[in-house]
Amino acid sequence: NGCNLTPHYIAVYCDTQFKSGFKQLPIAQIEEKVDNIIRLFCCLTGRDIFILAFTKLLAVRLLNKTSISDQAERIMIN
Repeated sequence: NGCNLTPHYIAVYCDTQFKSGFKQLPIAQIEEKVDNIIRLFCCLTGRDIFILAFTKLLAVRLLNKTSISDQAERIMIN
């Protein structure tokens, strides 16, 4: 958490999961992974950096329609 790039790397990891990582997983496992990401987010000191990076990557996913699961996107946003 001491590295300034950690929040950005976590946002990129989330983006990768939403593009291909959640493919063919049951919703229960997707919810578990999203819950783990949210727990990790709570421990970050650079939350604003994560939110900025995640928002930009989310916009690209939505515009290009590259997200695997719309339901997983809703879980993460709510």
